[in-house]
Amino acid sequence: MNRSSKWTAARNLISRQFGNQNNYNFQCLAYSGLQFIQRLQLDKKLEHHDGCVNALNFSPCGTFLASGSDDLNIVLWDWAKGKEHHVIETGHRSNVFQSKFLPLSSGINIVSCARDGQVRLSQISNSGSGQPSRKIANHRGAAHKLAIAPNSSYVFLSCGEDSLVQLVDVRQEKPIKLLTCRNERNNKVGLYTIDINPTNEFEFAVAGRDQYARIYDRRKIDSNEIDPVKKFSPHFFMNRSYAHRPNITCLVYSYDGSELLLSYNDDDIYLFDSSHSDGAEYIKRYTGHQNNATVKGVNFFGLKSEYVVSGSDCGHIFFWHKESEEIVQCVVGDKTGAVNVLEPHPSICMLATSGIDSDVKLWTPTSNKRNDLASLDSVNIYFI
Repeated sequence: MNRSSKWTAARNLISRQFGNQNNYNFQCLAYSGLQFIQRLQLDKKLEHHDGCVNALNFSPCGTFLASGSDDLNIVLWDWAKGKEHHVIETGHRSNVFQSKFLPLSSGINIVSCARDGQVRLSQISNSGSGQPSRKIANHRGAAHKLAIAPNSSYVFLSCGEDSLVQLVDVRQEKPIKLLTCRNERNNKVGLYTIDINPTNEFEFAVAGRDQYARIYDRRKIDSNEIDPVKKFSPHFFMNRSYAHRPNITCLVYSYDGSELLLSYNDDDIYLFDSSHSDGAEYIKRYTGHQNNATVKGVNFFGLKSEYVVSGSDCGHIFFWHKESEEIVQCVVGDKTGAVNVLEPHPSICMLATSGIDSDVKLWTPTSNKRNDLASLDSVNIYFI
């Protein structure tokens, strides 16, 4: 790997001090510098849960980290101190699959969904006291993911294996049923993942038990047009029989909504330009990991989505340079099995991960030397 980094500490510090570079650009370059990515190593483990950790989310300012688990609890972490700030008994009856901060005006508010199909709101006051969680929506089947609407303190979307997408407003008694996702044969498509375009709160994408990512416009749904605005899938999947086409375990928009990243079960990770027309082909493909044993997540890394990061069935964490598709970092995550969840910090070069192990791991660029990826060949033997 001879890829040069855009970050040179002395040059960028001087440029910022003389006003030739604003703080945001300085922060972006420091976050995504290749020498930092290749120095990521395990900084600390956060241990409390008694079960797999399926959900991670940093608070908007990055002070707290919320983790949800098979043990039905959500732990609010003061991650810098490595200590629990609060343990929330969610009221869920089965595995917590997602927990996200909702930026309400007071206290700490976390919404969660689980295998029991429930969507619940948990609240912690400014004084630190917690209120009993309450159910605010429900799916007939496991509810896997939530998507928080940008610039909104009260509204978010939920999706589930019942194929339903709901608009939830915590101020209202009942959620709004937006749509039931169906394929071209008019069969329901169970949903595993949902995300909202960060620059257009009306646009959202869903995916699950078929090969398509479907993009919808909420304004058109309100006018009774329930077909997706567009849908994406690698074209060569059409050469396979319908029963042997892979499904999508996770999708996510880039920081500016211009790209959509899809991770496929028993296949690779694909990047699409979300502005392209319906049915357009993928623009990038990321290979080397394996997504088979679990419903695995994928994410961008870097304040401008410069990297792609995913866990693998072998317990490793892979980083790809988004543009070149090259693997630039690979570290051992969970020893027990697959790494499923990857949550970048909102402002500093740090990654939180979890999976089959019952702990949460924090990764920071504190290694004295870069990872030369010499061990990558032995990792790839796993997949032969």
